[in-house]
Amino acid sequence: MTIAFIEQNDPAPDNKEPCGLSRLSVALLGFETADEEKLKRVLQMERPDGRKYMAVSRGDKIQGDILLVNYDNPGAREEKDLILASYPQAQVVAVSRGPLQDAPARHIRGMLSAARVLAVLDQVSVPKPIEPALAGLPTADDDSLSRQVDPQDRSTAESGLSETPTSPSLSGHAGYRALVVDDSAAIQKSLELNLATLPQIGAVEFADSGEAALAKAETAQYDLIFLDVMMPGIDGYETCTQLRKKAQYKKTPIIMVSGKTSPLDEVKGVMAGCTTYLTKPVQAEAFQKLGARVLAWLERQARP
Repeated sequence: MTIAFIEQNDPAPDNKEPCGLSRLSVALLGFETADEEKLKRVLQMERPDGRKYMAVSRGDKIQGDILLVNYDNPGAREEKDLILASYPQAQVVAVSRGPLQDAPARHIRGMLSAARVLAVLDQVSVPKPIEPALAGLPTADDDSLSRQVDPQDRSTAESGLSETPTSPSLSGHAGYRALVVDDSAAIQKSLELNLATLPQIGAVEFADSGEAALAKAETAQYDLIFLDVMMPGIDGYETCTQLRKKAQYKKTPIIMVSGKTSPLDEVKGVMAGCTTYLTKPVQAEAFQKLGARVLAWLERQARP
């Protein structure tokens, strides 16, 4: 879709910072690069009521409060559906050349101008988002570690995620066994060094492909698995799917390790059965927080 923007002067900002207003993120789905850049500039304009927007796109990790979707692009509509399956609180605004049979309540049709785009976005009411401290983190429950927090289980999740892991002696063995699956020796070494800082980890093994990981999983039982997304042969998504089909790995924490952390990539990971994501390059602080939560969950499962 090619957007013919009508340039307009936006009201001059009054340089007053509004109170109680947060910046809403707008995910841009299915637009050509040039059009996306124009939309980003539009979203940076000052609003008379103080409302602020921040554009995010495929390469960004931040999830959009509002999904601005090019409905003339079938791939964008599919991506929108995948995102909504994981983030149902996101609000959809459709953009198209002509009429739509299944248009959402908010639809920008035909020629776009900065004023039209902002006028529609200003009408969107966005529900209060999930707290950043909970979004995308493992949740302890009776059955598995899940990426999403069920509102009914939030109190349980919050207490579990803030819990400090207890002594490994409670688990009944010398330490947990971790499998690191990545075709990069540097990433393998980075994760090995990070895992060495966790006293509950008793052994770390490695595989450089999905096929090798599945073979190892047949002959050994691992308590947690770090799984690269992009690998030669079968990728991390397929490897995760195959692991989840094995009875002994139905509940095992599987952490996807990847530089690809767009909403669509995360949804694909969830559909494959991964527990959560760890972004490359691995940062020590992020690893420690994630490690503490996963180990706390493992300890609770080991208790009689």
